[in-house]
Order: sequence, then C-alpha cells, then structure tokens
Amino acid sequence: MNQIPCPFCSPAEQHILHRNTWWYARWDAFPVTRGHLLIIPFRHFAGYFDASVDELAALPEMLIACRKIVDAQYSPAGYNIVINIGEAADQKVMHCHVHLIPRYEKMSDNPPGGIRGIVMGSHGFLEK
Repeated sequence: MNQIPCPFCSPAEQHILHRNTWWYARWDAFPVTRGHLLIIPFRHFAGYFDASVDELAALPEMLIACRKIVDAQYSPAGYNIVINIGEAADQKVMHCHVHLIPRYEKMSDNPPGGIRGIVMGSHGFLEK
C-alpha cells in the first residue's frame, strides 16, 4: 500500500518564513485571506493535544512573531487563530498545524462557514 508523504514534514528551507526550535511558519497553500500563515511543529504528531510541554510553551512566541510578519506585509485589522483537531473538526493534514488568518475591515460581517458554521447549526442553534 502506498502512503502519501506528510506535506508538513521536511519543509523546504526557502518556504520557511520564521522558525524557533520547535515550530516553523510558512504561507498557507490554500489561503482563506491574504497573509494566511500556517505554524507547524517540526516533529510529526497529529493534533494540538499531542504536543509536548516544550512545544506548547514555544507556540505563543511563534504566533507573536508571525503576526509581526503579516502586519508588516498586509496590515490586517484583526486575526483568527484556528486549530482543527481530527477529521470531525475538518483537519485535512494529520500533522498538527495552527492557522493564523488575517482579517480585513471590508470583509463580510457575517461570513458563511467559519466558527459560525461549525458551532451553530443551519437553524441557529448548537448541533449535538
């Protein structure tokens, strides 16, 4: 049986925008908005809750550094920080990763999908 190699393991050096000991950042290949970044651990593990204490402690530094990169290039009005964990949460690549998604002033006040689509059902209440 052929296994597809993990797209987040062994990143190409030229695609790394920022790094620390535990994590690296790169532009998302399928961005939601201009400046959408992924923050990815070097070690392969499936989800956020599988991260080591050291990996978790190093994540805020990466988020802050990446925000500075995006601020300098795109000047967004805000951000979403998104971590999908597991197929049921729409995680597509089973290598932990954090989305840093810039938001802009002229974006819709009520975008379809997103957290509203996940938490709220089509009838406006929490799905069971």
